[in-house]
Amino acid sequence: MLYYFPQYWTSDDTDAIERLDIQYGTSMVYPTTAISSHVSVCPNHQTERVVSMQTRGDVALAGTFGYELDVTKMSAEDKEEVKKQIAEYHKYYDVIHFGELYRLIPPNGEECAWCYVSEDKSEALLTFVCIRCHPQFRRCVKFRGLDENKLYADQDGNVRPGSVWMNVGINRTNGMKDYTTFKVHLTEVK
Repeated sequence: MLYYFPQYWTSDDTDAIERLDIQYGTSMVYPTTAISSHVSVCPNHQTERVVSMQTRGDVALAGTFGYELDVTKMSAEDKEEVKKQIAEYHKYYDVIHFGELYRLIPPNGEECAWCYVSEDKSEALLTFVCIRCHPQFRRCVKFRGLDENKLYADQDGNVRPGSVWMNVGINRTNGMKDYTTFKVHLTEVK
């Protein structure tokens, strides 16, 4: 199929939270480069759900990434977020489109997480989505696919061996709200 159609429109449902299930299932069969995934209007025209521009962008990054909305109706704040998202798309393009996808937490519960690791294991990008949080919600999210002996630094300058990122993980979930996300970008320290 990919020979004839290198990209697939996975669903007309563009709500970011609904897309978690759609993209998770589609990624079992098709590579990220074939999964059409776009940021759409908010409140979503199908579910009426209100999800931040950041969350919609972070979910869309797990596919071919694009926008389906009227930019003339966007707030100045959302337009700035779009600029940031486009820059991130270019920054993370190689690791997302040519790296290995690891599904860390399936979206059938209260959170979802995945990470991409570059072929040479020098870079990784983890995305965590809080679908429904509880008071005192805390979750350690563990990377997969890293080289356990390499040192990796995250975007905040924290340096740890791959074994620590994979076995201890990270906890940035405290204080998260429903439908929010965070990303952790690791690069090898040479």
